[in-house]
Amino acid sequence: MKRTLALWLFLAAGTRADEIELLSGTVIEGKTEDLGDSVKVTRSGGSVVYPKSMIRKITPKKTVEELYQERTKELKAEDVEGRLKLARWCLERKLQKEAVAEYGKVLAAAPDHEEARLGAGFRKLGDQWVTEEAWFLAKGLVRHKGRWITPEERDLDVAIEEQKDLEKALADKIRVQLERMKSGDPKKRAEAAAELERIDDKHKAKAYVAAISSLSEHVRRLVFEELGRMKEPAAAKPLVRRSLWDPEEDLRAAASAALKAIAHPDTALFHVPFLAEESVSARIRCVDQMAAFRDRRVAPVLVEALENSLETEKAVMQYGEQMTAMMNRQMVLRDGSRITLPTVVRIKPDFTDKAMKAKLDAEQASILSTLSAITGENHGEDVPRWRAALAAKKTGN
Repeated sequence: MKRTLALWLFLAAGTRADEIELLSGTVIEGKTEDLGDSVKVTRSGGSVVYPKSMIRKITPKKTVEELYQERTKELKAEDVEGRLKLARWCLERKLQKEAVAEYGKVLAAAPDHEEARLGAGFRKLGDQWVTEEAWFLAKGLVRHKGRWITPEERDLDVAIEEQKDLEKALADKIRVQLERMKSGDPKKRAEAAAELERIDDKHKAKAYVAAISSLSEHVRRLVFEELGRMKEPAAAKPLVRRSLWDPEEDLRAAASAALKAIAHPDTALFHVPFLAEESVSARIRCVDQMAAFRDRRVAPVLVEALENSLETEKAVMQYGEQMTAMMNRQMVLRDGSRITLPTVVRIKPDFTDKAMKAKLDAEQASILSTLSAITGENHGEDVPRWRAALAAKKTGN
């Protein structure tokens, strides 16, 4: 109880640099702060909060500021060497203000001491010691944002800042006009489009790319068309998603047209992740679009997609055949029970998913058409032949 009381009374005295011993035996150093039921320990790398129940004891330690005060009081004014050592000690512990004070005390006793002059902020200009500011000014430098740089560097920095301010103002204006494009009033949309047209393309590109996923059809239509006109490379990847998944079919076509206008060299590769979509229709749209870019790099992926489609169709057919065979001479009653029909009664139930088969057939036809467009070859559904042909082409055989 006495230990606990002493601990909390000490903590109440304020934040200090201390030695903290945990119940686990671990000893750490840092500044402690009482948080009620816990103690915050701050160190150079950050802070940690410990419940008071985890702490065995806290040993007070003097702060560097307190140690400095003790040491400077112990030294005599004319003790040049002692003051120099104390100034260096302060620098090691990042007590810049105190170090300058100690160097100043050295100069009072030894006005021409070089280390003290430098430490106190003076510089040698010719055969004279001058202030740091006078030294930099004599070198033709100017102070800008806390640094001494050439006038040319300052002017360049000012120009860059002014350009940033201009770009920010334009970005704000673009966002305002894009918001107006969401209006149901055609007149307001036309006014917004006219305002946007007056802004240079290089300032619009970033905002337009960000607006590709806008919920407004009017905004999407505008940015799809404009990004295609601008041939903005950064728009290619997000436009691929929109060309396949935009809710509006005509906007999917607009996104696709923009992709063709941009003609990014990796457009076909941007389509590859969408070959794994669950929707067969989306996969077909993806494959059909890839044909327009004639990128041979995607051919191996398309062959793999063909193999997956063929295997899926095979699995669908096998399931239907198995279910048909199992149910061929049985009837399932409403209560779930089954009866075996006499052999003279012949039924032929068909469990084949014809709609799925038709979709998979369409997907395979699309893949084969795109592969043929890309490679100039046609190996039908023979996956091994496709792989062999691509390998031969790669090795130059």
